[in-house]
Amino acid sequence: FYKGGEYVNFVEALAQRRAAECFATDKNPNAPIKVSADEISVNVQPLSGAAANNSVYEAFVEPGDTVMGMALAHGGHLTHGSQFNRSGRRYNIVSYQVDRVTEKLDYEIIKRLAIQHKPKMIIAGYTSYPWAPDWQKFRKIADSVGAILFADIAHPAGLVIAGQYPSPVGYADVITLTTHKTLCGPRGAVILSTDEEKAQRIDNAVFPGEQGGPHVNKFAAMAVAFKIARTAKFKKLQEKIVENAKVLASSLKRRGLRIAYGGTNTHLLVIDLRAMESRAGFSLKGEIAARILDLCGLVVNKNTIPGDETAADASGIRLGTPWITQRGLGKEEMEKLAELIHRVLTRIQPFSYIGLNGDLPRGKIDLETLEEVKQEVAELAGRAKAETFAPDREAKLGYPDYHSSAKPYLKETSLLAMHRKLGARLVETNGWRMPLHYQNFAQELKAVRKTAVIFDLGDMGLLKVSGERAKPLLQGVSTNNLAKLKPGEVLPSFLLDGRAQLIDEVSILYLDSDNRGRDHYLIVTNRSRTEKVKSWLGGLSDGYITFDKDDIFAKIEGPVVVEDLGESIEEGAGRMGIGLCGPNSSRIISKIDSSLANLKRFYFRQGKIGDIEGIISRIGYSKDPSGFEFYIHPNDAVKLWNLLLRQGKEFGIKPAGLQVRNQVRSEAGIPSNEETEFISDGVSLYKTHPFYFDLSKPYFIGQKIINKVLESWAVKKEEFQYREEKRKVRQTPLHQEHLKLGASFVTFAGWKMPLCYIGISEEHQAVREAAGLFDVTHMGVIEIAGEHAASLLGMVSTNYVRWLKDGQSHYAYLLAPDGNILDDVMIYRRGWDKYMMVVNAVNEKKIWAWLNAVNSKKFFIDQNYPNKEVEGKALLKNLKSSSSGKDQKADLAVQGPNSPAILQKLAKEPELKRKLARIAKNEFIETELAGIEMIISRSGYTGETIGYELYLHPENAAFIWDLLLKEGKQFGIKPAGLGARDSTRLEAGLPLYGHELAGKHGITPTEAGYGAFVKLHKPYFIGKKRLVERQAHRKMEIIRFKMKSKGIKMAKSEDPIVDERGQYIGRVTSCALVEGIQLGMAYVDKTFAQEGRKISIFMLARGGKISPEPSKDKLTRGDKVLLHQEAVVLSRFAEEKSKPVA
Repeated sequence: FYKGGEYVNFVEALAQRRAAECFATDKNPNAPIKVSADEISVNVQPLSGAAANNSVYEAFVEPGDTVMGMALAHGGHLTHGSQFNRSGRRYNIVSYQVDRVTEKLDYEIIKRLAIQHKPKMIIAGYTSYPWAPDWQKFRKIADSVGAILFADIAHPAGLVIAGQYPSPVGYADVITLTTHKTLCGPRGAVILSTDEEKAQRIDNAVFPGEQGGPHVNKFAAMAVAFKIARTAKFKKLQEKIVENAKVLASSLKRRGLRIAYGGTNTHLLVIDLRAMESRAGFSLKGEIAARILDLCGLVVNKNTIPGDETAADASGIRLGTPWITQRGLGKEEMEKLAELIHRVLTRIQPFSYIGLNGDLPRGKIDLETLEEVKQEVAELAGRAKAETFAPDREAKLGYPDYHSSAKPYLKETSLLAMHRKLGARLVETNGWRMPLHYQNFAQELKAVRKTAVIFDLGDMGLLKVSGERAKPLLQGVSTNNLAKLKPGEVLPSFLLDGRAQLIDEVSILYLDSDNRGRDHYLIVTNRSRTEKVKSWLGGLSDGYITFDKDDIFAKIEGPVVVEDLGESIEEGAGRMGIGLCGPNSSRIISKIDSSLANLKRFYFRQGKIGDIEGIISRIGYSKDPSGFEFYIHPNDAVKLWNLLLRQGKEFGIKPAGLQVRNQVRSEAGIPSNEETEFISDGVSLYKTHPFYFDLSKPYFIGQKIINKVLESWAVKKEEFQYREEKRKVRQTPLHQEHLKLGASFVTFAGWKMPLCYIGISEEHQAVREAAGLFDVTHMGVIEIAGEHAASLLGMVSTNYVRWLKDGQSHYAYLLAPDGNILDDVMIYRRGWDKYMMVVNAVNEKKIWAWLNAVNSKKFFIDQNYPNKEVEGKALLKNLKSSSSGKDQKADLAVQGPNSPAILQKLAKEPELKRKLARIAKNEFIETELAGIEMIISRSGYTGETIGYELYLHPENAAFIWDLLLKEGKQFGIKPAGLGARDSTRLEAGLPLYGHELAGKHGITPTEAGYGAFVKLHKPYFIGKKRLVERQAHRKMEIIRFKMKSKGIKMAKSEDPIVDERGQYIGRVTSCALVEGIQLGMAYVDKTFAQEGRKISIFMLARGGKISPEPSKDKLTRGDKVLLHQEAVVLSRFAEEKSKPVA
């Protein structure tokens, strides 16, 4: 196929021959079967192990054929028949497993499986099973059923060459291997066979069957790897690999960790995390363990082990020793690695969140452990062999790899030569070489008080924090309130740890916000605390470090980029500081630029300082705003230093060192940045620096401890109370349309609403098979806007509003301070500063009053800490009210499979048709349809996969209603009332406020099956603490049920439910008739919530007329007793009906 490939052919042939020589067994005196290199056919073209294995399938089996391979959870590979791989989808897979007791292969059981299923091909080989196989036994099993024996030695190929693992050559019909694992070569794969006919089939399967042109670079590198593999050094390396694995396994086991499969005699081992005990009852999962170890510099893989149901929920971590052995690590280092791994794993606190499809495993570790292990790993790696030169290993790597050097090295600023020229006495402090003082400390101190001094602040930390969540992250870690900070302003603050101990005193500069919605801040830190702050912010951003011992679920919002401008490698991005302090500072600055001298304290300006680009900030060390700080590129430092000295000469300026810097800070009462000094606690800092704090913020790390100590200082606020007013029954804007259609009405939530038009069953059927049109204009619609809109919603709602992008919506709950549900709502993001909330009609006025109460800051929102309040006020507008004018909104719902076609018919413009077709679930567009401005949202309350809600001005509601019915007639649309709305939502399993949520029983979101919409990772939302306390003791759950009999009395809310033995277990919450069968929901003991469980319901008499029954032993002719009716528990949600997206 390709011409001009003579050298390509030569390189390929060389790789083939060298591979054959590596795996030939004729010169091995211990080999039971002798095979020469000439007898081995080799294909070196596959790109990876999976590609090689797919070629073997292509060569020897047809789709539908039976193939045997090791189960993925027991150590097999995806290509050995996993359902996630095409091998599991195209072939009839029979999986063999390890024995549950011995944790090893039982060849007799494998043989019985083979005889029973008669596979056409048997795969022997593993990715995580650590014991070498018995190839002879596998050969006999294959022969007994006439199967192809396929040996996959992707992992141990290097061990096979070195005689550390039995060779399948001579036993297997076909062998695949990779060259990048124990073979220590490039990423690639090889297929071997000793049968020429089979080899020809393999060649055709690889090319043109699976691949196109040759990858010469790959098999050229493979040829080199095969040459190395035949050396004595390589053999010794492989011996060491196995030895290291055994030592590592033994050392881990000795420290109390369980090794899956009982150990290893190869290059890998697997740690069984299920055997680890957890203080909180949660299990540590492989994914979380691997991620946290990775943050420490220890790279491992999560891995399934026997008993795991899915790879996503793996309970093991796999460790291999080839790479660390290549780098020269041995027994001593294996012991150290075992100690580090054990330390990390035993200090992780596992937990889980409730997800839409099950639990979401998570875990955290304390920052101290993370940092100390990271440093020890760096030291270990520093001792290991590497291919880089020593000087390069200390080079800056930039974000996020700041911890590249195992050995701290002394740093110097760009002004070192100037200090020496000025006769400074240099000292080494906090990893920096800095001037202690110049000529005379007393004169420098006098100058800072009487004239002016200039400082080298090059040792000070300058951290740039950027991202969409930069503001909320910094708001969660700083003691002051960033909500009031504008671009160009500086905020002094403390950073505290979870014990309210000082991490650092910092200045936060709000640089700007870009057109991608990312905020940019500059954090100025003290020299001894920069690394701590960097690790703290980075760790919180990653989300894997603990910061609140009472709330393991809490997470500071992130991620963000934490960039050290002192370590930046990006051209032009580096920054360092120079300080100017003293009474004459402003006069000196005026000589350079008169406008800069007018800067007020806690303001800064970006731009030119003379002709030097940078930032000039009016911070100062004391209450007298006489100081300036300059943040400029290190290359400009000497130029600025000389400029300030030159312009300040007539004003008595002097250079000053660390002694004066520390003295000035001390006199200003600012905590010392010296490591040897006592680090103050948050309570003491609040008493001395109250302007660094805003205790009314909803949350910051350490706040809880300060609030407890300062409880007597708490602000007294009113308790929010809402009293339901008696109101006239209202009519919707569509009332006249309902009359025309002959609707029957019912009063609901103070509104006269259509119950049905032609019949509930017919309308229900229309929704499921065609389309139903609902009047939902009674629902409340509220706008939350302004720069503080997201923070207000984050405080009052349980879901995470910052996940939303423009044009997206989600479901959430509003809670009272006592944790009870005020309402369940939908929140729509119309812009970064503009949201819309849709509330239940029954709660419309209550929620409007509640949002205004919270926004006013006059009512307490936290039962323990009444001083908490919103960060800043949002702009609230009741879009249901006519006072909203043209912005007024009312809701119509078009639900059912034909609803897209109906809207498409109304859309005349091709672009609008495309937009409508692209709306995903819980997304929306703002557009004109049929000449009417509206919001079209793909959402609804019927459980339909396809459905829309149209938010438009109520004056246009009747027009659109009539138009939808007219244009939708050919698509089977029907008007539908509250009856069909209730039956469809019950069929789908959707809760109704007052029935399956809140109400008489105070049902929580988790009990209703909606725990996934309560985001416990949020450190604070109103009612969180009380809700979590209640959920910890929950014993009840909402279920769906179906009555077994037709034509029986309707079950109603509060009808009692019993189990098969007559024991009371709960009560009905809702019920409706669907296709002649009663479907309902109930609140029952959660032990009876399993699908298929039989229950019985007593249909009580209505209106309180419950006749007393005589004792059973007193029954006589004509007496009646109440009998129960049987029902069965259904799945919590209908299979094809889904909940809202979290």
